[in-house]
Amino acid sequence: MKRRTVLAALGGSIVATTGCVARPGTGSTPTDGSGDPDVTDEPTDTDEPTDADEPTDTDRPSTTEPTDSNGTATPGTGWPDGRFADEPCPSFSETDRTVCYHTLDYGSIWVEPSRAVFAPTTGDGSVETIQFTLHNETGDPFGLNPHSWAIKRRTDDGWTHVAPDTYVEPWVTVEDGETYTWQLSVEQQGSAMAENEQTVTTDLDDGVHAFAITGRDESEGGDRIECVVLFEVER
Repeated sequence: MKRRTVLAALGGSIVATTGCVARPGTGSTPTDGSGDPDVTDEPTDTDEPTDADEPTDTDRPSTTEPTDSNGTATPGTGWPDGRFADEPCPSFSETDRTVCYHTLDYGSIWVEPSRAVFAPTTGDGSVETIQFTLHNETGDPFGLNPHSWAIKRRTDDGWTHVAPDTYVEPWVTVEDGETYTWQLSVEQQGSAMAENEQTVTTDLDDGVHAFAITGRDESEGGDRIECVVLFEVER
């Protein structure tokens, strides 16, 4: 089946020439003696509880919410029904680290899908969509080319590349606390997108797919980070 990919982006801070075109790679499958105690027949005064036996603040377990390496506490993510819980976190790019939504408990940068199962065929002429939203809570700007997203499909032989075939090369900065959203459909979308949003149109077959995007923490010496989301297409 010939696949169609239509990209449209509105907004974002573009700091590079948009005329350049790149061709994505096909990706790759990925890869914590002492002796016996004395015994007495009768209790002694020393056996009675004292103030020293009461737990202190340092003895009580901490109730601090887990944080990531940047000290940023973020809401727990991942599918509540455990979907994809047994799936490994795939990686398709050479980066410093890969963040997968289905294995993430706490994090500072991640892509969140609007649903786990995408059923694009409606039969009533309407256009179904699925959204993938990048959240930046790193405390620093996060830079990326929003057109260099990739969709992969899992097969018996591993992951195969679905789309896009080529893409332009602008650069967008997502500031700390902000988001960027890709809205995917298999048919042309008519609605206009807001700032920091992009429409993506490409045909998809049944099966488990992955949406991936790579960017860079723009702090000094910042990591190159890949964000991956698994989702299932039912047609």
